[in-house]
Amino acid sequence: MINDMNIGGVFFPGLLVIAVLALVFTLLCVSLFSFNRFYLRLPYRPLMGFSIYIVTFSLFIQGLNALGLFA
Repeated sequence: MINDMNIGGVFFPGLLVIAVLALVFTLLCVSLFSFNRFYLRLPYRPLMGFSIYIVTFSLFIQGLNALGLFA
């Protein structure tokens, strides 16, 4: 169960750590999608980037719940 993460004596909330990880993976996914011609032709790409962030965040939460690490 992850409540807080202790990094160098500083406690960070578990959701903050997961949100930062989801942001990093979202940036990687968006940079990979930018090579695709379809992604460049989307009318509103910031909305697509935000939805990719929401999906990656929910997948992290769901995966940690399935492993029993986040309750």
